[in-house]
Amino acid sequence: MTPHINYDLIKRFHFIELIVFWENRLTTKHIQHHFNISRSSASKYIQDYVKLYPKSLTYNNSKKGYQATNHFMPRYGEKDLGTYLSITQQGIQSEYYNHFTAMQSPLVPVNPKRVSGILHALKHKQRIDVGYASVSNPEFESRIISPHNLVFDGARWHVRAYCEKNRDFRDFVLTRFNGECEIEGPAEYDQQNDTLWQTQLVVSIEPDPRLTANKAKIIALDHQMHQQPNGHYKRNLKVRAALLLYLLKQLRVDSYQANPEAQQIILSPDCLANLQPYMP
Repeated sequence: MTPHINYDLIKRFHFIELIVFWENRLTTKHIQHHFNISRSSASKYIQDYVKLYPKSLTYNNSKKGYQATNHFMPRYGEKDLGTYLSITQQGIQSEYYNHFTAMQSPLVPVNPKRVSGILHALKHKQRIDVGYASVSNPEFESRIISPHNLVFDGARWHVRAYCEKNRDFRDFVLTRFNGECEIEGPAEYDQQNDTLWQTQLVVSIEPDPRLTANKAKIIALDHQMHQQPNGHYKRNLKVRAALLLYLLKQLRVDSYQANPEAQQIILSPDCLANLQPYMP
């Protein structure tokens, strides 16, 4: 009997497709934990999906889970990485909104085949050998890394990881991996060992002092600044030291514009001095 497709089932089917698409292995535990339901109910949702699309999924005995076939095609919602992370980090209270639009990055989208190993390593805290290319070394080379967090800088996805080649924590752009991945055992370093990740900084922004008072007030409203006792506007933002440069780029204060209307905001002088040790 074909299941009746209602709102509740659409949510579960969307979740099933996200897990299959990004993790390449679906089990009843995924659905149980996310929707807080019994194992039998979770199993039924998978079977309902398989009945509707019998050629989309196949059970892999060695991996003890369902995987996508060549006929698999997501049908129930967005499948981008941001959606995957947003949905999988939510629980039974998660809802979908029909009147919400977010601009996607115009850069090359992340290929799931290239990063499934990275996601697996993150989830299971593993040390992996991966192929990575950079501007300084455009040929893919082996890197042994221990990833601990995914980061979206507003345009590109990165993974924060300990790199054994550099013997330090670095950011790796997800689109630069080649998809080849070998598990090297449990991760030897995690975010607790990442000094820049653990270091919290305060970024203080204020309207460009070259602006007129009326224009400065508008800029202050745009950036949710508060008026200080001296009449000036200011806002403090907290950021991890490892993510400082991404925030400065988003605020467009990583460079200085000759036109104050183009510049709009600046870092307060004291803040700029405090951030110098963390800037290139």
